[in-house]
Amino acid sequence: MYDLAVIGGGPGGYVAAIRGAQEGLKTILIEKDSFGGTCLNRGCIPTKSFIYDSKLLEKAQNSEVLTGTGSLAIDGAKLLARKQKVVARLVGGLGAIIKSNGIETVQGLGSLEGPGKVRVSKADGSSQLVEARNVLLATGSRPSFPPFIDIDGEHVQTTDEALNSDTIPKDVLIIGGGVIGVEMATIYLNLGAQVTIVEMLPDILMTEDKDVRDSLLKLLKQRGAKIHLNASVKAIAREGDTVQSLFADSEGAEHKVQTERVLVATGRGPVLDGIDVEKLGLQMEGPYVKINSSCMTNLPNVYAIGDLVGGMMLAHKASAEAEVAVEHMLGQQRTLNPRFIPRCIWGVTEVGAVGLTEEEAKAAGYSIKVGKFPYANSGAAQAMGDDHGFAKIVGDATTGEILGVHIVGEHATDLISEAVTTMKMEGAVEDLFQAVKPHPTVSEVVLEAALDWSGIAIHAPRRRE
Repeated sequence: MYDLAVIGGGPGGYVAAIRGAQEGLKTILIEKDSFGGTCLNRGCIPTKSFIYDSKLLEKAQNSEVLTGTGSLAIDGAKLLARKQKVVARLVGGLGAIIKSNGIETVQGLGSLEGPGKVRVSKADGSSQLVEARNVLLATGSRPSFPPFIDIDGEHVQTTDEALNSDTIPKDVLIIGGGVIGVEMATIYLNLGAQVTIVEMLPDILMTEDKDVRDSLLKLLKQRGAKIHLNASVKAIAREGDTVQSLFADSEGAEHKVQTERVLVATGRGPVLDGIDVEKLGLQMEGPYVKINSSCMTNLPNVYAIGDLVGGMMLAHKASAEAEVAVEHMLGQQRTLNPRFIPRCIWGVTEVGAVGLTEEEAKAAGYSIKVGKFPYANSGAAQAMGDDHGFAKIVGDATTGEILGVHIVGEHATDLISEAVTTMKMEGAVEDLFQAVKPHPTVSEVVLEAALDWSGIAIHAPRRRE
C-alpha cells in the first residue's frame, strides 16, 4: 500500500511526487511517456529553445554594428538537434532527482478504477494494480482543434509536430492568436517566414491588459505579420506541398490563403485517458475535473491538478497546485490565490503579468490609479538596443494595494517575479519604488512605474494632472 499514487509525470505530477516523498509519503509515480510531460517534452522548453535560437538570428540580422549579416541563416536540423539535446538533458536530470527521492516509478497508462485504486497498463500488454491512500490526477492536456481540420503532421500541424520539425516553412498560416499562436508566430517571423494569423476573437491575447494587447499587435504588424481578427477558418485543404485555407473576415467576406504550412493553435483540452468520468461518478466543470480549494475532487482522497482542472494552463500553476494538494494530504490547509499566479509570454517581445488588468479592476469596482513607464526611457534598454515596451502598475487609489502589474519588453518574464512576491507579501505600490534597484538594469522600469503611480517618476517628464 502506497501513501500516494500520482498519475502523470508533468510539472504538476512530478512536483507532487517529490513533495510527497520529501514529507515521508511512500510514493509511486505513473507516467506513460517521458518525465516532464507536455511542458518539458512538447511545450514550454522546446518553444523557448526555438525562440532563443531564432531570436539570436533576428537580432544579428538587424544589428547596427555587425557586418556580413546578410549571409546568416538557421540550420533547421541543428535547431531541432539543440532542442532535443536540451530536452534530453532535462528529462535525464529529472529522472535522477525523482530516483534520489526514493520515488518508485512505473511506465504505462494509469487508469483510476476508484478511490485508492489505479490500474497501470504497460506497453508489453501486462497490467499492475496500484493501491494507495491518496491518488493525484495530473494527466495534463493535449492540443484541441476543430473536427474539420485534418492534422497530417507535416503541412497541417499542432505544436506537437511543429516543435519536432527540422524544416523551416517559407510561409505559415496560424489559426489562433492566443499565447501559443503568438509565440509560434514569433519563431516563424524570426526565422524569416511570412506569417498570417487568423483569430476569431476581437483581439489577440484576450486575457491580457489592453495596453499589452495593443503593444504586441503593433509589434507583430511591424514585423510583417498579417493579422485577421473576428475571423473564422471555414476549410483547410492540402494541395500538393501547400495548404489552402479558407476563412471569413469580420465583414463576412471569404478569403483564400495558400501557405506551405498551417499551424493549428486553437487551444488545449484536458487528457481524460484512463479516467471514466461517468463510471467513477467524478464531478466535472464543463470539460474539466471539478476540485475544491484544496485540489480535492468529489471522490474520497482523490485529487486533481494542472491542465486537467482548467483555469490558467501554466506549468507553474500546476506545480503550485501540487504543493497545495500534498499539504492537504498531510493535514495542512493551504489555498492558492489565482491573483498571484504570473502569466508569461515569449512573443516578439516578452510579456510578464500578474493580477488584474486595468479593465478588470474597474469592472470589479475599484477606484484605481495607473503608473506607467516606457522602456524607451530606460538607459539599460537603450544600451541593449531594444527599447520596445513598458511597465504598468494598476493600484487601488485609496489603499495603494497592488491590483495588477503588466510588463512588456526585454526580460519581462523575469521582472514580473518581483511584483508577484510584493503582492504575496501584501506590499503596496510604494514598496516597489522604495527598494533600491541596480543601475543600469531594466528592473528600474518597475521602480519608475511605481513612482509614476504617485506622480513622481524621475526619468520621465513631469505629469500634469
